[in-house]
Amino acid sequence: MAQATVSASHAMPELSPELTAYYTNTKLMWKNVLLIMLANIGWTISFSFLGPLMLLRMNKLGVHEGTLGLLSSTNLWVVSFLVMYFSWKSDHYTSRWGRRLPFLFMSVPFIVLSISLFPFFVWVPMLIGLTIVQMLATDVKASTFPLLSIDCVRKDVLARMGSINAIACGLVAFIGIRYGVRLADVAEWLPYTLGSAIMCMTTYAATFIKEPPIHNPTAETFKPWSALKVGWSDRRTIILMLGVGTVHSFQCMYSVWVWLYAKNALGVERADCANALSWSALIGVTLAFPVGWAIDKFGSYKIIAAFWVLEVIGFIYAMQVNSVNTLIILSIIICFTAPFYASADMLVFKTCHPSIVGSMTSSCSFLRNMSVGTIIFVSGYVIQQTHNYKTAFILGICLSTVGISMFWIYYYLMTRTKAPAVVELSDPAEEPAASA
Repeated sequence: MAQATVSASHAMPELSPELTAYYTNTKLMWKNVLLIMLANIGWTISFSFLGPLMLLRMNKLGVHEGTLGLLSSTNLWVVSFLVMYFSWKSDHYTSRWGRRLPFLFMSVPFIVLSISLFPFFVWVPMLIGLTIVQMLATDVKASTFPLLSIDCVRKDVLARMGSINAIACGLVAFIGIRYGVRLADVAEWLPYTLGSAIMCMTTYAATFIKEPPIHNPTAETFKPWSALKVGWSDRRTIILMLGVGTVHSFQCMYSVWVWLYAKNALGVERADCANALSWSALIGVTLAFPVGWAIDKFGSYKIIAAFWVLEVIGFIYAMQVNSVNTLIILSIIICFTAPFYASADMLVFKTCHPSIVGSMTSSCSFLRNMSVGTIIFVSGYVIQQTHNYKTAFILGICLSTVGISMFWIYYYLMTRTKAPAVVELSDPAEEPAASA
């Protein structure tokens, strides 16, 4: 199939007749959106409680914050390169199942097996080994399957369609956090077995997704810079992607350490912590569509500025947290903030041609994962030395402030030079000018 030439700026070119027909088929778009949502629901409801349970189990068996931070950081550093390989590979992959789905089917058995075995071991090296297998297999899935949410949807409604998935996942996350963690009190193996079964069933639903008719084979052999060569063909895009990767650092620090903070610093049991944190998941459900509409309507710059302001408010309050009640309020603030972060990725997504989505998103993920991996590594050892989880929050808000400055540097470069780059067409101030 003939494909339109993709310019160096990656501004959206005209689509082929086949792709035009695909994206104008509203019924098919909704079918795909709902199937992707169903698949994501299964993964969300499982990992909403499995992630915290695995973390708490290892910590209980003597794995300290420094080691847990190193484990997460190493995975993020590794996935910084894996995401480029598998995303680039899926851009150019051809099979009867499509470009992205084969990588999902390849990763699921390893994820399910490692999680199913996890509750039956107390030997720490084995638990760490199973965690590494699960992380690496999840990396393959996370490098490819989420791209379908971009592949299957028209650009003009991308944020709104994404919000539908966020609403559904927010609802099931509430159920998963609130009730899934309690299953471990009935039997340690029960939540892991149930989670594995749910993931298998929802993965089956993904087999009915119809990917867009994109055939983009290449004779080129992948090199570490293959994806970056596409994603960073305009050097100013690096500034944008640095902003995407660092502006949510405070939110990351909260997500990584809140469960251990509640248990070790506030003395909250895991069931009580689940009750405290679960209600906040409903906030994202309420805000997902309005924020998605605002991103599509007003552009990303205004929304990402609001995101940073909300992070600052969350940080100020986090410094006052000292009880379960104040922890609940902090979790509500964070979940109120989270939907606004989608505006950062939308700056990258909206003008990306469907044939190179993997290369563009993986170039962005490379910087994001390197940044998040480093901050988790540093914060883990800082917490271990100071015995104060709030030091991680301080580190996070500092990097978030660096991140928001990257967006405005990028905006200045765009408006000053009037040359093309990855910009969002929904905001007139961000339209690409003629090629330099």
